[in-house]
Amino acid sequence: MAMAEQVLVRPLHDHERAAAGAVAGRALSTSPTSVWVYGDEPTYRVRSSLDLFVPFVTAMTAPIGALLGDHVVGVCGSAMPGACIGAIAPDELRTPPKRVGGEGDPTRGQYVWSVYCARDLEERHWHLGPVSVEPGLQGAGIGGLMLRAFGDQLDDAGEVGWLETDKPENVVFYRRAGWVEAEELTEHSLTTWWMRRDPR
Repeated sequence: MAMAEQVLVRPLHDHERAAAGAVAGRALSTSPTSVWVYGDEPTYRVRSSLDLFVPFVTAMTAPIGALLGDHVVGVCGSAMPGACIGAIAPDELRTPPKRVGGEGDPTRGQYVWSVYCARDLEERHWHLGPVSVEPGLQGAGIGGLMLRAFGDQLDDAGEVGWLETDKPENVVFYRRAGWVEAEELTEHSLTTWWMRRDPR
């Protein structure tokens, strides 16, 4: 039986959200952005990624999850219209640093958040992310199942989707699900793509 056939995709219950955030923290600790912000030392980087994503996903209204038995192995999080970082971020996250420091410098995180805020879509939208699968199960189709479920929600509600990503292979992954590239930015050796999806 294929892995994707053994996985249940559904909205997560409240008590499952911390586990989903931990999946995102582990999966995204090796992303180009995490490595650029936190540095090469894996223990510090994984802890920092977990510290970010566990509370972030726990606070979400309706994340979609992938479960293998009773275990959360994937998460497709999103912020509802008016609740994403571009709408609710405090001024200190919106303001780019005057200079960007070296590896591990807090100004790197401030820079990333300021870029995300500046390029958030002004029209009404659902902001997708994080979309993550347990590292040992990536490539088995689980991410595609979650993304399809999220796309169905957008279509049913007639809503626009918006996201940012930092890997060219992710751009291909989202493109296959109907997302289109809106902007690409390379600064400080870090490349970010923004993509949107209009309802079908």
